[in-house]
Formats: sequence, C-alpha cells, structure tokens
Amino acid sequence: MKEKLSNIAKILVIDQSIGKIIGIFLDTFLAAYFYRITEENIFYLAIYNIIGWIIATIGAFLVSDIIKRKNKVALYRFGIFVKSFYIFVIIILGEKIIDYVYLIGILYGISTATTGFPFNMIESENISIGERSKYIGYASVATEIVSLVVPVFLGAYITFSSYEIAAILILVFSVLKLFLSFKIKNKNVQAPKVDLKGFYNILKQDATLKKLYIIEFLKGINRYGVMSLIVSLLIIYYTNNELELGTWTSLFSLLTIIAMFLFGKYYTKNKKKTLLLISSIIMLISFFLILYKINLITIIIYNIVYYVFMNIILKITEVDLFNYSNRDNYKDKFNTEFFIFRELFLNIGRTLGYTALLVFVGTTHELSYLNILFVFIIISILIVVNLSRKLKID
Repeated sequence: MKEKLSNIAKILVIDQSIGKIIGIFLDTFLAAYFYRITEENIFYLAIYNIIGWIIATIGAFLVSDIIKRKNKVALYRFGIFVKSFYIFVIIILGEKIIDYVYLIGILYGISTATTGFPFNMIESENISIGERSKYIGYASVATEIVSLVVPVFLGAYITFSSYEIAAILILVFSVLKLFLSFKIKNKNVQAPKVDLKGFYNILKQDATLKKLYIIEFLKGINRYGVMSLIVSLLIIYYTNNELELGTWTSLFSLLTIIAMFLFGKYYTKNKKKTLLLISSIIMLISFFLILYKINLITIIIYNIVYYVFMNIILKITEVDLFNYSNRDNYKDKFNTEFFIFRELFLNIGRTLGYTALLVFVGTTHELSYLNILFVFIIISILIVVNLSRKLKID
C-alpha cells in the first residue's frame, strides 16, 4: 500500500500553491501595473525593489533568532498578515500607488523577510525524511499547474475588469493562506542562540563556501533579481494587454516545466561542466540578439533561452549549495546561519542590480540604456558558470 502524505504535508502543499498564485500577481502583474500607470517610467519600479530588498535583508537578521529557536510559525503568520495588508493597500491606493512607493517597498520587504525563510524552516521541521520525496513531488506538480493556469486567468481577469478587482481576488487568497497557517503547529526545537559571528569566522576559512556565496550574490543580480524584472518588462513593452502577457508567461512556464523534468531525470554530476558550458553559450547568443535589435522575435527567443537554460544553470548551482549545506558542521550547528548569510549575499546582489536599473534606465527614462544592463547581467552569468564549473562538491 502506498504511503499517504501526512496532514501537515498536505497543508504545506496547499500553502505553497496559494503562495504561488499570490507571487505571480505581485511579481509579474504588479510590475506591469507600475509600468503602465507611470507611462513606462522604470524609476518607481526600481525604487520599490531597492527599498524592498534592503528591508528584507535587515529583516532577515532581525528575525534570525526567532527562526532558529522560537515560534517561527507565529512569525510566518505575521508575515502573511503583512502581505495581506500590503495587497489591501495596493487596492486602496489604486493608481496613487506611485505616490506611496516607499511605503509599498517597506511592506514588501517586511513580508518577504517574515514569510519565505520561516516557511523553509517549517518545511524542514515538519516533513519527515520518509515522505520528503513524495512531498516535493506533490508540491512541484501543484505549483507547476498554478504557473501554467494562473497567468492566463489573471491576464484575462485584469484585461476584462481591472487591476483593483484582480487584487481583491488575490487578497482573498492571502486571507485564506492566513487562516490555513493556524493549521500549522510550531515545533519546539532545542537549539542554541543564533551565532552569526561564529559562522562568519568559519566562513572566512572556507574557500568553497565563499565561492558559493559569490555565486548567490551574482544570482541576486541576474536570475533572482533585476534580470527577472527585465524579462517581464520586455514582454509588457511588446504586448497590448495583460491577457497577452499572461499567455506568454504561461507558455514560458511550460518550457521551464519540461526543462526541469528532463533535468531531474537525466542530470548527473559528470554532465555538470558540459551543461553549464552549453547553457552559457546559448545565453550569450540570446543576449547578442537582444543587443543587436529588440523586437518581438528576439524577445521571444530571449525568453525561451532564459526560462530553459538560465533555469538549468540555476538548478545546478542550487544542487551544489544544498549539498554543501548538509555537511555536518553546517547542518547540525549552523543551518540557520548558513541560509541567513545566503539571503544576505542574494539580497545585496538584488539591491545592486536594481540600483543599476535605476541609474541606467530609471533616471534617464531611456529603454535603450537597457543594453548597458544586459552587458552587466551577462558578465555576472558567465562568472557564475565559471565558478560553478570549478567547484567540486561531494
């Protein structure tokens, strides 16, 4: 008889699925909303993201001890409440959102610091080793279905109604997520107080970990930061409405699902260097096409390459990072510190990337200056690939 998922595992799968719905709206369609109401002025988008990630970085350090040894479920619940309030503010402000971009950025940063990291630790504590693979499988299928269906649905919903009405729907999902969090019980983990200084002293002596964190910093600049926003902006620039934006987003998500399925089935360590090399070359070609001429065809090619080959690079680096985090000295004593420092390097990269967007495009209001940012991004990707190819992690 096949083993069934525990009730808590089922709740976490549903929680992830709802979170994905909210994330699609906030990451893709809210960016489109900013872009349209500001008449294609990227300044406000850049400011919003810079403030958000600075606050998220500070917040991660402030809540680190709660995450390690106190009530992380209560913290997670607080984060969901802040995100619900954040969505409510968006609904109330409407097009006046740009006048309160600093407030919106702060709320975004607080909700980020108090939801993502605590959820990862809640997963770690509540999912048993025996059901982990089954849980990951169910959660992946659920979020993949969401990534295919929801962008088209939200795009159509916004096109035929409005952003405010769509935001009300998202607020309902956020409140549902809040109620669902009361089904999650905190586990009292016996752990020492968070020791960031002690971990930093170890980091100074660990050359491999330094390289892994440099990779995370660069990923904050590209895939996990400004690069993902530019991908959305380019689609927004050449689409007539949100339905078209949602349709393209769903199609590109389908490519990601296929690529990740093949990666999971066929990837082995001895294919690492070859895959990284091929992916970086194809990424480089797509960048040259965009630099040569920005039109719908080159944008589609760029997005296909981005959603397939950038995600392959990303997945390989994640495998290395998580394998290294399972080493005894990190897994047993410094697990929380390990990932707090990862967040630090990621968020510094994000902040730097969005600052570059602000300087090159936000203050000049010239999309042609994106070319400078493209060069900046491709250099960071090539460094990631080079560092990753040299790393040897058992």
